[in-house]
Amino acid sequence: MNVAVVGGDLRQCYLAGELLRRGYVVKTYDVACEGIIEELGGRICRSLGDAIEGCKVVVLPTPVTGEWTYVSELLPHDAIVFGWNVPKEFDAFLVYDFGKMEEVALRNAIATAEGTLAEAVKYGKINITGSKCLVVGYGRCGREIAAIFRGIGANVTVAERNKSKRDDVLFHGMDVCNMFEREDFSEYDFVINTVPARVLGRREIDKLGKNAVIIDIASVPGGTDFVYCKEAGRVAIHSLGLPGKYSPKTSGEILGHAVAGILETINIDRK
Repeated sequence: MNVAVVGGDLRQCYLAGELLRRGYVVKTYDVACEGIIEELGGRICRSLGDAIEGCKVVVLPTPVTGEWTYVSELLPHDAIVFGWNVPKEFDAFLVYDFGKMEEVALRNAIATAEGTLAEAVKYGKINITGSKCLVVGYGRCGREIAAIFRGIGANVTVAERNKSKRDDVLFHGMDVCNMFEREDFSEYDFVINTVPARVLGRREIDKLGKNAVIIDIASVPGGTDFVYCKEAGRVAIHSLGLPGKYSPKTSGEILGHAVAGILETINIDRK
C-alpha cells in the first residue's frame, strides 16, 4: 500500500522516514527534506496529484491548516487520512486524528514543553531558575510546561478554573490561582498561555509587569491580544509548531510509529 505524505515541517520528513524503514512505499510532496527521503528510497513528487495517485493512505501536515483542505477533493472515496486537527472537509473519509490519540498527544505535550522552555531562554533576559512563571491552563501541555519549568527551579503558578486540575497543581507543589482574578500580576517574569481562547486581552495584559515575556502556544489565533501587545511595547511571541521546530526527528518518528501501528491493526498491506 502506497502512502502519500504531503506538506508540513520537518516532522513530516521523519514521519516518512519511519514508514520507509518499516517497509511502506512512500511518496512525498512539499516536504522540505529531500536528502533523507531519497536516501531511504522514498519518492519525491513535483505535484500533489502525482503524490496522491495510487495512494489509499494520505498523511496531512501537522497541524492541518486551511490551505490543505482542498486535498479532500482529490482523494479516492476509500482513502484513509491521518493528520492533526483534521478539518470537517475530510469527514467523508476514514480519519485518524493524531490530536485525539492519547499517547501521541501526551508525547507531543512533552516536546511542546521542552520547546516552550527553549523559547523562554531565547526571548527572556533572565535565568529561568529563580524566575516567576505563570502558566495559563492546565491541560496536557500546561501540565508538562509547569512541570519542566518547576523542575529547573522556576517558581510556578498555574491559572486554572477546574477544581480537580487545581487540586493536581497543589498536589505537585505549585501555586494556583483563578484566571486573573487579582488586580496585580506584575510579579511574573514569564507568562505562558496554553488556552485556545482570548484569555490575555488588554485588561489582563495591563495587569502584567512591563518586562514580562508572554509565550502563547495556543493554536491560531492564540489566546493573546498580540496587536495590543505590540502597541504597548510588550514582548509577546506566538510560538506554534514547537515540536517541529525543536525536536522534529523525535516528533516525526512518534507520528510515523502511530501511523504504522494503525495500518497494521487494520491489516493494510505494505505493498
